[in-house]
Order: sequence, then structure tokens, then C-alpha cells
Amino acid sequence: MKKIDIIVPFYNAKEHILQVFENNLSHLIMDKKIENFRIILVNDGSKDNSGLLCDEYAEKDSRVKVIHVDNGGQGRARNIGVKNATANWIMFLDSDDYYEKKAVEYLISLRDKFNADMAATTVVEVRSYNVKDSVEKVDLKDATLLNRETALEEMFYGNIVGTSPVGKLYKKEIVESYPFPEGVIYEDLAIAYEHINACKNIAIGKHNLYKYYRRVGSTVNSKFNPKILDFFKAMDCNFSYVERDFPNNSNMRKAVNSRYVLNGLHVVNAMLKSNMTKDLKEQRKDFSKYWKDILKNPRVIAKNKVKYGLFIMSPKIYDIVRTKYLKD
Repeated sequence: MKKIDIIVPFYNAKEHILQVFENNLSHLIMDKKIENFRIILVNDGSKDNSGLLCDEYAEKDSRVKVIHVDNGGQGRARNIGVKNATANWIMFLDSDDYYEKKAVEYLISLRDKFNADMAATTVVEVRSYNVKDSVEKVDLKDATLLNRETALEEMFYGNIVGTSPVGKLYKKEIVESYPFPEGVIYEDLAIAYEHINACKNIAIGKHNLYKYYRRVGSTVNSKFNPKILDFFKAMDCNFSYVERDFPNNSNMRKAVNSRYVLNGLHVVNAMLKSNMTKDLKEQRKDFSKYWKDILKNPRVIAKNKVKYGLFIMSPKIYDIVRTKYLKD
């Protein structure tokens, strides 16, 4: 079996870091089909004792490597993890999330069956660490192989391929060639296109084997912070990628436009919480230009069309209805 390194960046994660070991490393140790792996923990300048907890665990298991660096953000921490990886295949895990027991075996099986450059399992949001595993036995009957163009379009719609690096098994050379932007948030959105575009094909599993633990205070749940505007910088990258590679592809342009608007509503939500009337007016004007790509697009679900329509009609009404009836 080809060696795999699992990279885990963390910052002040003492409340969650044990989940990395209890819900991930322990599974790998018990799974006799997965023998050649290593977990690389990158301590991004934590001020709590999470770094010490990881050091203690590394002393007990040689397959755990801990790297301590000054705080530089998640993108930089991931890049440092990649630089320290010795395997040709890598995975990423956020410190407060977890993979199901069969996730690594499943991704390896996907890669091997399709001889893919990337294998991916879908990500599902959870609010608890006590969610029952959805898969007890690896089964690839519903798996599929996508070419890069189809995968990129699906990525923009946020369906079976996401922009987050988690839930994926990568060829290391892909992430080495296209490192994560540093010093920004939405670094994954800014570079995911290039990662997928570097693949000849991508194997996709239909099981939700990566559990994203959403907590109060995460980027998507926060009040306005100037850093949230990094979203628009990330989308500028994607607009330039599409213009470079698919200048005459109307479907791809429609897909990236819908991503810009629908994900941009998260920024709008933060603006609403901070009563940023002028900024909301400008954003409403900008989003209104894309009404055909949203309202006449069969790929956009009805709920999102309603959200968009309400915001264009009235940010105030949108906020009232969203808060009461259309919560994410």
C-alpha cells in the first residue's frame, strides 16, 4: 500500500484535539488494512496546552509527528505540513472534525479502482461528535469518475466536490505545485480550482465520510470582520481561472457566478449583523447583475433562489425571513 500522510493544522484546540486521536488515529491503528500512514500535526502558535497534548501523544506513537510554528494562519500551517510530508499521497483534517472509521480505506479504494489523481468523499456538517458512522463496509458501487471540467463545475455548485481540502486524498505533487495562499481566510476557496484542474480525473464516493463540526464562532457564523472580505479575493481568483481556461464556456461561467452570489450571502449575513447599510446597498446592486444565473438556473435549489430574491428585493425583509425560516 502506498504511504499516506494526514496533515492536521491546529490552533488553541485543546477542547477538540483529543478527537483527532480518539476518532481518527485509533481507527487507523485498529484497521489492519491501513498500515503505512503518518499523522502530521502542525501547531500554529497555540497559546493553550494543545501543543503539549500532541507532544505527549507523539511520544507514545512514532506515526505521529508534531511541528510547532509561530502563528501564521491555516494556509501556512497546511503548507508547512505538506513540506514535511514524506508520502506521495496526503490528506487533510481540521482539528475539530473527524473521518469515519472506514474513510481512509474508502478513499484508498477509490483511488486504486479508478487510478485517480484525487479521491474524494462528501463532507457532512454535524453539531456533535456522537453521530453514528454511515458506513460499516467499503462499497464502491455508487462511486463515479469525473473529468476535470465536470469536477470544477460541481465544485462551484458545492455538490459532490467541495472546495475544502478535507475529505480528499491528493497526490502530494498537486498541493506542492499549488500551495495554499497564506495570511488570508477562504484560502481553500482561492486554490481548490487549481488543485482539481491539475488532475486528469477525480474519483468521487457517494458516502458522507468526513464530519465537519460546525461551532458557534466559525467563519460562517460570525459577525462582520474585515477578514471575511477575503471571500471576494478568493472569488476573484476563481473568476480569473475560468476566464483563463474556459473563456467561452457559458455553463462554467454560470457555475462560478452562482458560487459568488450564494456563498457571498454569508458575507451579507455578517454585514446585516453589523448594520452595514451602505455596504449592503453596494452588494445588493452587484448581486442583482447575476439574476439570470440564479433564478433561471436549474442547478440552484429553490431555497437559495428564495434567499437571493429576498435579498435583491429588500435586505431587511431577507434578514427577517432568513433568521426565522431559512436558517442554514
